[in-house]
Amino acid sequence: MKKLILPLVVATLTGCAVNDYAQMSQGSGINELELSTNCEPISCSYDKIKGRVEATASDMNVFLSINGSETRTIQYRWVSGSNTIYIDVFSTNLYSSWSFVESAEIYIGSELVTKVSGRVDRQVGYYNDVAREHEKVERISDVISIEDAEKIANANYESVTIRFYGKNGYQDVELPREHKLINIVKLAKSA
Repeated sequence: MKKLILPLVVATLTGCAVNDYAQMSQGSGINELELSTNCEPISCSYDKIKGRVEATASDMNVFLSINGSETRTIQYRWVSGSNTIYIDVFSTNLYSSWSFVESAEIYIGSELVTKVSGRVDRQVGYYNDVAREHEKVERISDVISIEDAEKIANANYESVTIRFYGKNGYQDVELPREHKLINIVKLAKSA
């Protein structure tokens, strides 16, 4: 276990140290302080060729995902120069068959915030020895407005529900943990 955790910690710390926020700021036009403040807790990289910042944040649980399982429920991605945010929502099943999700809706309480109905990817995840089953991971990717992304990111995670629609009707999944999605929104609004 130590052999797995040590490289993960080193990679995380190295990722934070590698970002040259002055260069990122010059190339992208985003304030250096905004970059350092918002990129520190999430994943940011710099595309030197196109002069843009690329950022990703999710609700992944690093310790639970060490064994290879999919722990993300929601993820934001943003590229500087864009006035929208890419969103991915994940439906993961271990004990049941594929849901064949087609779309999703995101609610805060009972208020519909946005619909996610873009590309759907299905992949077989890790093998669970106890269940003797593979994870079935279905991801829907789409683009949402910065305003809708901000509503979701600012809401208490316990009040956010993703309703996945598939061949057997719908399935509700509440966000299971806190996240740093607001850092993506702050970056997008500062550009």
